[in-house]
Amino acid sequence: MTAEEILNIARKEIGTKESPSGSNRVKYNTWYYNKEVRGAAYPWCCAFICWLFKDTNLVLKTASCSAMVAWFKKQKRFYSDPKVGDLVFFNFSHPASIADHIGIVDSINPNGSIYTIEGNTSSSSNDNGGAVMRRLRKAKIIGYGRPNYSNTIKGKKSNEE
Repeated sequence: MTAEEILNIARKEIGTKESPSGSNRVKYNTWYYNKEVRGAAYPWCCAFICWLFKDTNLVLKTASCSAMVAWFKKQKRFYSDPKVGDLVFFNFSHPASIADHIGIVDSINPNGSIYTIEGNTSSSSNDNGGAVMRRLRKAKIIGYGRPNYSNTIKGKKSNEE
C-alpha cells in the first residue's frame, strides 16, 4: 500500500464525527476495541490512524500515541523532517517529550507548515475535538513516524520506495 492510497482513505473520512458529541463513540473505536465504547477513557486519534492502516502491517495497532512513537523509534523510522504520508506526533498538554495526539501528513508547505488529516480534533480542540479534519500545523510537533510503504500489505509488496 502506498502513502497516496492511505491518504485517499483518510480524505474520504474527513467530516466523520463522534456521536453524540463529546462521547468518543465513533466507528474507529468500535473497530479497535471490537465493541462500541464511549467516554473519556477512549480518545480516538490513534485508533483512527490504525483504522486507516488496518489492512497493512505498516503501523503498530495501538490506541496510545506514545506507544506508537516508541514503536517507530525502535524501528529506526522516527524523523524530525516530514514526508507526505508520515504520521505526525504532537504534544499539546503533557510533558514535552510525550505524544498526546497523532495525524497523517497530507501535504507540506514551503514555509515548513504541514497539512494533516487527524481524527478526534476540531477547530476549538487540538487533541480531543470529536471529528476527522484536515488541519494546518506548524507547532507542538514532536516528530514523524515513517511507515515503510515499500513493505508488505498482507504479504504483497508495494512499488513505492
